[in-house]
Amino acid sequence: MIGIIGFIEASHEIEELFDARLAQQARILQSLSLGLERMELEDEKRLALQNTFEQALVVEASGGHKYESKIAYQVWEDNTLIFRSQSAPQEPLSDRMGYASQTLGDYDWRTFSLSSIYSHSVPELRSNTIRIIVAEREDVRGEMVDKIVTQTLLPDLIGLPILSLLLWWAVGWGLKPLQQLANLISKRAPTHLEAINLEPLPTELAPVQKALNRLLFEIETMIAREQRLIADAAHELRTPLAVLKIHAQNAQQTLDQNDREVALEQLTLGVDRSTRIVSQLLTLARLDPQGQDNTLQDINLAQESRSLLAQLMPLAWEKEMEVSLDIDEALDWRTQMETGCLEIILQNLISNAVKFAPAGTEIEVKWSQNEHEFVLQVRDHGCGVSDKDKQRLTERFFREGKASGAGLGLAIVKRILERHEGSITPRDTPNGGLTIQLSFPKIYTPESSSPKAPEDDQTKVGS
Repeated sequence: MIGIIGFIEASHEIEELFDARLAQQARILQSLSLGLERMELEDEKRLALQNTFEQALVVEASGGHKYESKIAYQVWEDNTLIFRSQSAPQEPLSDRMGYASQTLGDYDWRTFSLSSIYSHSVPELRSNTIRIIVAEREDVRGEMVDKIVTQTLLPDLIGLPILSLLLWWAVGWGLKPLQQLANLISKRAPTHLEAINLEPLPTELAPVQKALNRLLFEIETMIAREQRLIADAAHELRTPLAVLKIHAQNAQQTLDQNDREVALEQLTLGVDRSTRIVSQLLTLARLDPQGQDNTLQDINLAQESRSLLAQLMPLAWEKEMEVSLDIDEALDWRTQMETGCLEIILQNLISNAVKFAPAGTEIEVKWSQNEHEFVLQVRDHGCGVSDKDKQRLTERFFREGKASGAGLGLAIVKRILERHEGSITPRDTPNGGLTIQLSFPKIYTPESSSPKAPEDDQTKVGS
């Protein structure tokens, strides 16, 4: 389609160029003819000059081009033909002024006519009309148009297929690494999540390979988290479920009412323990360092600590224990943490302290801060932990001695601190006991304001 349009447009432009040439030739002849008329020569000299002019228009005498026989000229004075080329007939080539298309004999002609009035210097003589007709055979014009257009468009007609083949080859060659990458991925098994390493790798595909490897790593990490959760659940729930089954069977088989009540009570305790283990396992999975980041929310550590410790007081009341909160209210305690993380931290630390400290003792919760970080200390006054066991307190499923529980509490706290770029450090409490110290960097919020007016430095929460 583009070639056809180009051919039509080129033909039209060349036709116009030929028409302009006809007009130019006619005007040249007009100038020569009028000049000859103005000379007003004697008849013999005038006739000799006309013969010379006519002889110049004879093809054989000119030694010109073969196409000259396809071009005709006529000069008419009134109705008298005074000059013509050898190829021109005796009758007028055209009876119309300007451009016209005429059929004379066996050929079609493209003609251009113009006229001018010549006035003699002798007033008694009437004015003559000089008419110039220039014609060109249409078959010659068509032949020349076809040759010019063909020579112009032929390189494109030949070059376009070649260029298309070159482009097809270049695109195929350029996309070959991408096809290799696609084939490599399609042949992989679902469990084959190792990084892709395609060599040689074009620079343009490096970001694609990097993004795919990152995706594969995240998928592998997610699958590993799920497998670890399943393994942890199987590890921790196997024994509790077996114990639950035994208590259920004892309750079904015993005939003594007291024994049945004891079995049912143990069954209830076992269900509570299993529920707690499942909850901790789910929390640990959610807080995996490679898991998705939760949205940070603004939090006031002082206000949240008061509220959360008040909710945890029933744990201490069962052992007649006291929980105290030491925090300087004059300081700004606003920061950002993931949703629910402070609650999980305090719940695990307080429940551990209640579990391992003697009844009637005090659990101390103390907040402090420096220029860059917040520090939380939870102290109990129990029997403490050996230096060897301190190094393993934050390991998953580690239990000190014959302690009950899943051994996940401090592992969960450590996981939270890792997500907040913090740290956990077990220390000895002066005069006996264990102190768990947490530290994590400050995250300043736009709403942070100047320190509040000082209140009581230390507050007892419950007794």
